[in-house]
Amino acid sequence: MIDRFGNQQDGVYLERDDLKKLSGRQALRQDFIADVHFELTRHGLGFVTDTLKEKYYLFYLPKTYWKDVADRYQQPTTTNIHSLESPKKVKLHQ
Repeated sequence: MIDRFGNQQDGVYLERDDLKKLSGRQALRQDFIADVHFELTRHGLGFVTDTLKEKYYLFYLPKTYWKDVADRYQQPTTTNIHSLESPKKVKLHQ
């Protein structure tokens, strides 16, 4: 799959019958899909299915961590904890 579709930067989707033909399988079990996904993630690709298991999606995994692009829904963080400055010690000369 990497050799065949790896140059598609936007990814591709395959229908159930397409995947059966390409894999030579008569049935697609979830453990097969999980194995394919596992192998592809080692090459930076993801492979998932929709809830009806009719379409299978091959795509490049993002490299950007979500917090690096900010969370626009996060409320501003305010805190009621303030640092206390310790009073300066005065030395008395005797």
